[in-house]
Amino acid sequence: MISTNGVFRLVYEDASWYFGKQMLLFITIPLTFVWIILGFLFELDHKTIAAISGPAYFFVAGFGLFGFKPLFALSIAMGSTRIQFLKKYLSVSVAAVTLSILCLNVCQFALVMIYKWNNVEAKILHPASLLLNEYQFFPYLWVDLMVGIALFGFTFLFYAIFYRVGFTRSLITLMIVTIAGLFLYYGNILTTIFNWLWNIEMNALANATILGLLSLGALFATYPMLRNAPLHPKPKR
Repeated sequence: MISTNGVFRLVYEDASWYFGKQMLLFITIPLTFVWIILGFLFELDHKTIAAISGPAYFFVAGFGLFGFKPLFALSIAMGSTRIQFLKKYLSVSVAAVTLSILCLNVCQFALVMIYKWNNVEAKILHPASLLLNEYQFFPYLWVDLMVGIALFGFTFLFYAIFYRVGFTRSLITLMIVTIAGLFLYYGNILTTIFNWLWNIEMNALANATILGLLSLGALFATYPMLRNAPLHPKPKR
């Protein structure tokens, strides 16, 4: 029980510092105030896109790529098992990404409302704008949450593969997949599949939900890869 609580606190404090302080407190919130001030000082037209989400996406993907290794070694040194650490890391990471995306969207909502009250025509950079015509907080939040989980899930899956098989084998596997994809694309097999999926009538939230489910599947796929993982990644050679 002691080791389990200790591992949870270890991952929690690292995620809090990474997302709460570095991403939100030091970057996202100040960037929100900058765009608010720019809206008051300058006449921002409809061509202007207020972007405060870029750093958040970078941090989410970065935690998937670089958050596992240092915490893994520390947790094992504290007496934790690999399975205990992996469960805590995945659960805390998903919760941290969810809370971070929520805070990001609260900042974006404040920015949109302030622009609306002051007749500022600038738009916000948001992935939901590609799927939805008008800004609505909860649909935009849901799409953004699915995108955030996808960024973390697929980057962590990539890192898990690299961690277990090494750089050389990962590169060979990537090239095999790329070459197979080229043959499938120019053989019109992938084109047929993409056209079929594109023609399925689903709303934007359904598409985003499918992306989120695939991302969770990617995270679940890392569990059998890393539950017996060595303390250090497989060497390049």
